[in-house]
Amino acid sequence: MKVLSLFDGISCGMVALERAGVTVDRYVAYEIDENAINVSKSNYPQIEHYGDVTIADFTQYKGFDLLIGGSPCQDLCVMGSREGLSGEKSKLFFEFVRALKEVQPKYFLLENNASMSKENRDIISSYMGCEPVIINSADFSAQTRKRFYWTNIPIGEYEPKNILIQDIL
Repeated sequence: MKVLSLFDGISCGMVALERAGVTVDRYVAYEIDENAINVSKSNYPQIEHYGDVTIADFTQYKGFDLLIGGSPCQDLCVMGSREGLSGEKSKLFFEFVRALKEVQPKYFLLENNASMSKENRDIISSYMGCEPVIINSADFSAQTRKRFYWTNIPIGEYEPKNILIQDIL
């Protein structure tokens, strides 16, 4: 599988794919935070790292199998500026939309904060062509963190595990 990851952070997408048993032939990551890139390189030296999504030529990845990303939420979430998708950071969502159009991947997965307004959620849903699924990280880890996921990947039911911190330690 060929994967394009935007706003890659420390490459948690690669971790998830690995845990799901998905063979990744090529993983291209766009990230600007040097500390995150260093962590990613330490764990996954095979990842191809690039920087700023706003200057990326996504057409070179046309036909990749999977586009993933979690665009910045600072302007969307209740604790942020609430400027919405026109905010300086959260407007980067539109770079994901551009990548989706240029790459035309078989699958996509976009993640963002579940505390955003219904208006912003509806705007994102219209661009993604689907409604989000809400998942709480507490179902898989020792952290409560509700997130929206927009995807065209067929999702079945899952059984919440109610993991506690002592399970992780």
